[in-house]
Amino acid sequence: MQDRAWYDPEIQTMPLEQVRALQAERLGRQLDRIWNRPIPFFRRKLEAAGLRRDDLVGLEALHHIPTTLKDELRRSEAEHPPFGDYRGAAIADCVRLGASTGTSGEPTLILWTRKDLHVDYLASYRGRWRWGLRPGMSLANAHPFGANAGGWHFSHGIEGLGAINIPSGPPAGPRHVADVLEVWRRLRPDMYRLFGNVATTMVEAAQKAGLDPAADLNLTIAGDHPAEQYLMASSGLEALPLLGSACAERDGAHLAEDLAIVEVIDRHSGRACGDQERGNLVVTVLEKDNFLLRYDLEDIVRWNMKPCPCGETHRRLFYEGRVRDITRVGEREILPIDVALVLYEFAAVSTPSAEYQIVRGREPRDVLHVRAEHGRDATDVAALAEAVAARLRAALGVPAAVELMPRGELPRFAYKAARVVDET
Repeated sequence: MQDRAWYDPEIQTMPLEQVRALQAERLGRQLDRIWNRPIPFFRRKLEAAGLRRDDLVGLEALHHIPTTLKDELRRSEAEHPPFGDYRGAAIADCVRLGASTGTSGEPTLILWTRKDLHVDYLASYRGRWRWGLRPGMSLANAHPFGANAGGWHFSHGIEGLGAINIPSGPPAGPRHVADVLEVWRRLRPDMYRLFGNVATTMVEAAQKAGLDPAADLNLTIAGDHPAEQYLMASSGLEALPLLGSACAERDGAHLAEDLAIVEVIDRHSGRACGDQERGNLVVTVLEKDNFLLRYDLEDIVRWNMKPCPCGETHRRLFYEGRVRDITRVGEREILPIDVALVLYEFAAVSTPSAEYQIVRGREPRDVLHVRAEHGRDATDVAALAEAVAARLRAALGVPAAVELMPRGELPRFAYKAARVVDET
């Protein structure tokens, strides 16, 4: 088992036409549940669009179904407290509760039945197998626990694979950081999964404590490079947390297409996006009791529709960022990763990691304004700032101004870094 290429070879190498047939069958079951159970939120939504169950046949039915946004789930919870009327399972059948992070607004509540957890973990096992994680190995993670439930989900997905889970949590003060570093020093985990800003915080703390992160902890921050975000795809805890991950080709994240139908649509027109074209991630969850139908994550993604040399048939996706982080400069829409990829061409601003902010105006600007930290070895800061600005102009096709400051001046974040700040 340790040497096989895929966690579930039968599913992961299934011909795409068979995957589509499986999706259509599973979608039909979920649509039946909307009317027969019923699930009031979705039944109301479909009937308001003039749709009946008999109208919705096969995968083509999806194109007639309106998308659902998180704000609609929030309204459902407010009007039908505490859980809303969009749940596919009775509360008595649920075994876990969580809450979304609230980074895009008021948190929503999340419920799982035992079956829901099983489906999430199936996707997790496949995804982490692609990382190279195997039974008997160890992995340290910095996911938060508590009501968010991300830490619980992540941890159970590691443990169910047969690996040793080392839950460390986000940095919570000097004593906590010191205690975590001591555990890592003793165990030297085989693998780490830390959010970029967490990795930077822990590396800096290790160096201040006289430790060599690579030699003493087996910790590097290669995962901080912005291209690393292309190796994972998620549709949030409320849908399918580990929607996909990259194989050894490192050319986009293979999706769990038997467990979710994934669409990439133009957020203005709703049309389906083609290969490599940026659009909104829309997910329909299959097999879970508490499922979502054409859920628009308001995340920006793009397809890689080329057949993968690794042999896995499920398509690949690149995660680009959040709609809320779009910065309009003239006619262009800029995301943090567009800026970060340029910054990583300059060692003076990306060693050991790039710490930066895009300053967004209240109205669209004609100039992209970026703040970034420079290293201690930078000599001519003004010349460096102009060089970075020139490269941004060339790469992104927009005027750019770069403000450099000494390392440590920009805020650090325990969980997800805020790379876009609105001008006050």
